[in-house]
Amino acid sequence: MGIFSELDESVQARLSAAGRFESVGEGSYLIVQGREQRTLILIVSGRLRVTCAAHGDTVTLAELDAGEIVGEMSVIDPKPASASVKVIDGPAALWLIDGDDFDRFVEEDVAAGYAVMKSLAKKLCYRLRYDAEHRLQREDTLRSHFLDMDY
Repeated sequence: MGIFSELDESVQARLSAAGRFESVGEGSYLIVQGREQRTLILIVSGRLRVTCAAHGDTVTLAELDAGEIVGEMSVIDPKPASASVKVIDGPAALWLIDGDDFDRFVEEDVAAGYAVMKSLAKKLCYRLRYDAEHRLQREDTLRSHFLDMDY
């Protein structure tokens, strides 16, 4: 499912067995900004909202549906969570894999681990490109407003 749909079925089965499935109720926080986080989460069903708080404001970064993932950075580079993730349409069915289980999976089967890491890298590249494109669009809009100003 999702980014892992390109993987060979045997790799999908082994990866699935390395994690666990959970059902989480609407309104539940899966990740809290600033707290330790080391779990990759794949949305099987339900809807999640990703938000970031700064300077007293909260900004919605994304709303994610089935097939999407969150927490992928935390299994690659463990740091406090950069955003919060809340179930907004649930209960949500989720597949989760903790960092230690993820590391073990990658180390035990290098070929399967490479395929999974490549899928994660593609997703991260997509998100970086998407963010860069939207930043450029906002800059163009901002510039055009200033160019239209009368003095």
